[in-house]
Amino acid sequence: MIHRRVRDHVAMEELVALGECGLVEAAARFDGSRGASFATFAWYRVRGAILDGMRRQAPLPRRVWRRLAELRVANEVTPESSPRKLEIESEISAIRTMYVRSLDECEAPPADDGSAAEQIDADRMATKLAEAIDKLPANERDLVRKHYWEDKDLGEAGADLGISRSWSCRLHARAIQRIRTFLDRTAASGLAG
Repeated sequence: MIHRRVRDHVAMEELVALGECGLVEAAARFDGSRGASFATFAWYRVRGAILDGMRRQAPLPRRVWRRLAELRVANEVTPESSPRKLEIESEISAIRTMYVRSLDECEAPPADDGSAAEQIDADRMATKLAEAIDKLPANERDLVRKHYWEDKDLGEAGADLGISRSWSCRLHARAIQRIRTFLDRTAASGLAG
């Protein structure tokens, strides 16, 4: 599942190696008395090990990785029926999408090793994301580009734009929410059409 999203940037063998480390850790830490099956426990640990390994190798700002880690932990402990679960997953998805899109801007075109349908889906998502970013108010659009494409933390990006760190954080949250809303509306209209 992860490889489909990052295959243009990370080799499958690398993900498998990271996952194997997670599986070994899961086997060592598993406690059946807590009520979870080993398969469920291992799935989360393997996934976490892969994400942690990619984080160590990727140039995403540390604050964004910290936020992703917080969201991942919150996601794991939030019950499936909670309305907060969808919000957490949506925020994780927004950050991941922005990161992958920023990588796409600075790397060569992807190798033709995936299915045509997957490539079409990825291209559509990149187009929709670019459209959503273009629709942002200028200050939010500039902040998003500086943060995700120029690899500046929100304080640095805000300073470049002449705004405080606090205001940068608010603008970033607002921009991500606008992008998420745009993408949700686009997806809903695509299902209806």
